[in-house]
Amino acid sequence: MKINLTKLFQKQEQVTTVFQIDNNWLRLIQVTTLKREKKVSMIKAMDIVSLSDEEITQKVSELVAELKINSRYLILSIPRHLTTTRNLDLPSANPLEIKDMIELQIGKQTPYASDEVIKDYQILGSGADGYSKVLLVIVHRDIVGRYLKILESAGLKAQRVSFGSEGLLNWRNLAYREKLAAEKVHILIEVDYDASDFEVVLNDKMVFGRSISLGFSQLPGQLEQWQKKFVEEVNHSIYAYQNEIMGKEIDKIIISQPRLVGDSLDKAVLEKEFGLPVEIIDQFKDIPFTEEGVSSYNSLIRTDLSFAGLLGLGLPAVEHKIDLVPQEHQIGKAVKEKGKDLYIMGILLVFILVAFSGVFLGRMYNKERYLGQLKQRLGEIQNKTKELNSMIRGIETIKDRVYTRGMSLNLLYEVHRSVLPEMYLNSVSFDGKQELTLRGESNEMSEVFNFVNKLEESAYFQNVKSKYATKRKEGDKEMTDFEISCPLADKYKITDKYKL
Repeated sequence: MKINLTKLFQKQEQVTTVFQIDNNWLRLIQVTTLKREKKVSMIKAMDIVSLSDEEITQKVSELVAELKINSRYLILSIPRHLTTTRNLDLPSANPLEIKDMIELQIGKQTPYASDEVIKDYQILGSGADGYSKVLLVIVHRDIVGRYLKILESAGLKAQRVSFGSEGLLNWRNLAYREKLAAEKVHILIEVDYDASDFEVVLNDKMVFGRSISLGFSQLPGQLEQWQKKFVEEVNHSIYAYQNEIMGKEIDKIIISQPRLVGDSLDKAVLEKEFGLPVEIIDQFKDIPFTEEGVSSYNSLIRTDLSFAGLLGLGLPAVEHKIDLVPQEHQIGKAVKEKGKDLYIMGILLVFILVAFSGVFLGRMYNKERYLGQLKQRLGEIQNKTKELNSMIRGIETIKDRVYTRGMSLNLLYEVHRSVLPEMYLNSVSFDGKQELTLRGESNEMSEVFNFVNKLEESAYFQNVKSKYATKRKEGDKEMTDFEISCPLADKYKITDKYKL
């Protein structure tokens, strides 16, 4: 009996699911790939504005049961209005140096610490002066964590967390087939229910973007007023681009339209107001659908919801540039993939051994010898499994160390921020666990007490005290020597487990 291994392991059908969850809507599209042909096979939208996370989880669980969603092909989209983006000019063309510079930029670009956010970036290009233009995308860890928890509670695990605006750029390549000159700047706008995504594109890369807090839900039934407000907001965004980035002039504006929004936009009026060519494109133009996909969209109650970004994440066979998966999920994914490789290797190895055993069992070797070989091979697999367990223990150790990374620098920063110009610190001593000791001198005794008060205001310290403050003569000047004890606040005290 011959076994066709190619046919046995061949994927007959792959269904990719793209979720987007925000404060108002849960949206989903599914793209079915069959014999390398991709089609949209399902579109869903649910109003979740008044639902708790537990109720949203129940909705997702119902979708999992109805659509048989496979986590292996699951993408979570983070919309533009939930992110912060920055366009940076960094003095390096070395990708490794740029990565280090990005870490330093987080504190400057956001009010959050680096471990409070998830970030990724795309290098847009480097100039002859050695500077690189970089698009930095930042999202608060709580936002991504909330949506991942909802999916995981429903039995799903997202393989990617992608930037919705990147999907919008991919959608343009699907729906707008007219060739765009690489050196020409154009604007890409996605009009949605409660917000709009404004992107400036050059050389097929997003060089500037912002969220416009104007969606089609505002000013219902007042199309003329809505369009007037839309023109104002887009003009403000164009001005912001021109003010921040001195570069090429804008060549045209491309607008993605949901079904209802398209009826309200007047191309002639927009071209007159903007003084630029305007293309208004149906979000489903040239998008391949199955009959079930068309039926699912026609059954939606609302027709002013945009799915352009989701289509751009699910349909194109291109790698997403921005990945907003939390670091701990990336580590877990890497470990899981290594374990899966070992598991598959073990299965194939056992399959091969059994196959050969069946062919040559009665001809060349006795049954006991083959059984011994099989045990030997399985022992090798167990050794590799032990190596994997060792890797996991190492990762846990790294996670423990992450807790204490940067604590000394944070304490030094707090002291530097509080020290007065007239003071001089002779030593800064940290016991590695619970207390920082400062020694120095000052012109005035009152400056020492002011310094103590400023340190007490810091979130890092509590019960700051001056151990001593003694005056002495230095020439004609009177100086005050001091020692200040700065115990760490309870939440920053380092246990023996995390001792530096």
